[in-house]
Amino acid sequence: MHLTRAYLNPRRQGSIKLLGNRRALHALIMGCFPDQPPTPPGQTPPRILWRLDNDDVRHPVLWTVSPTRPDFTQLIEDAGWPAAQTPQWESKPYSPLLDRIETGQRYAFRLTASPTYRQASPAPNQRGRRLPHTTARHQLRWLTTKASQHGFTIPPAGGPNDIGPDGEVPLQLQLRHRGKNTFGKHDHQDKPIRVALTTATYEGALDVTNPQALRTLLTTGIGQGRAYGCGLLTLAPLKK
Repeated sequence: MHLTRAYLNPRRQGSIKLLGNRRALHALIMGCFPDQPPTPPGQTPPRILWRLDNDDVRHPVLWTVSPTRPDFTQLIEDAGWPAAQTPQWESKPYSPLLDRIETGQRYAFRLTASPTYRQASPAPNQRGRRLPHTTARHQLRWLTTKASQHGFTIPPAGGPNDIGPDGEVPLQLQLRHRGKNTFGKHDHQDKPIRVALTTATYEGALDVTNPQALRTLLTTGIGQGRAYGCGLLTLAPLKK
């Protein structure tokens, strides 16, 4: 596995198109893996995860996690800083970080996800519709309820006796950004449809409870919309 970071130039014409269209960015990213081996018939292709961090609108950062190393030369030519003196993209093996994860460790993390829930169907034996969580409270709860199955917990913030106004213990977790993206695509019958993707970007701290489950999350993602920039969780050392 490889973790790759690339820097985009938001003033380039190519970037303007990509930053406003997750489907176009997805297509360009998929074309940056010329060495991706073919998938045998009947098997699911390896997941390529990506996330666009644009907290600094002047220097958006694109992250990817992939089975093979990408070649972002064309992406930088079209939408990056090709004349810059410093490297505009770098890729590192992911295994050293994955292998270091142990129970009890605490990391800072960042995640952009599409938090959803399934509405019960009134008809028997039918699956209900999948709908987005649209409030900050439900989006935060979506992640905290999924944490244990993915090998981590969110530690409390403040002292052990601190209770929030809603009666819940505050956690080291916050929403950095909430948004909704719409774009067109074709369904399995090649009919044009409109996709609305509700997103939430989380930042906080996590404690490792199941290293293997967390490694799986880091390499396969979490939630819906993974083809369109959702589901990639990254770890970093906690700042002291």
